[in-house]
Amino acid sequence: MAKLDHILKAYATFESDVRVFSNQLWFQWCSNCRVVCCKAVYCRETVESPFLFLMLQKYSQRVFTSPQKTWLSETGCKLLIGRPPVCYEFLCGKILDAQQTEMHRYAMRVLSKLISHIGKKAIGSKHLIEIMDPADLKKVRYSRFEKRLSEARNAFDVV
Repeated sequence: MAKLDHILKAYATFESDVRVFSNQLWFQWCSNCRVVCCKAVYCRETVESPFLFLMLQKYSQRVFTSPQKTWLSETGCKLLIGRPPVCYEFLCGKILDAQQTEMHRYAMRVLSKLISHIGKKAIGSKHLIEIMDPADLKKVRYSRFEKRLSEARNAFDVV
């Protein structure tokens, strides 16, 4: 259980860092946008995935902001920790088009994939959030998680 607790805490810390940095980068576009790109269906993944649900229980608020049981508000997502990786992966075309160089676009794409990278092949070919039996979370390969977290942290530091 100690390894799982460590994984949860390390993931929460890194997700928070990525969320804060991403919000700073995208704020100028997202704050003025009238088209909400996020869909309520993505919020379900947070309560359906045992890993994300544990993240939610330990590190974030459980109260939905809307009657549709989502964390979406007029200004975006209110979920701080435990967002599905797809929430970080999506990059609006307007944001990418506004980047000055291909290097900037590449850096944005790398940043958007970091959360997903951490959970790859947590058990066999399953991503961390695809593990549906809570008991299987104790079987996550700790060394693989640590390696992927380190890779993601290094890439984040470069971006």
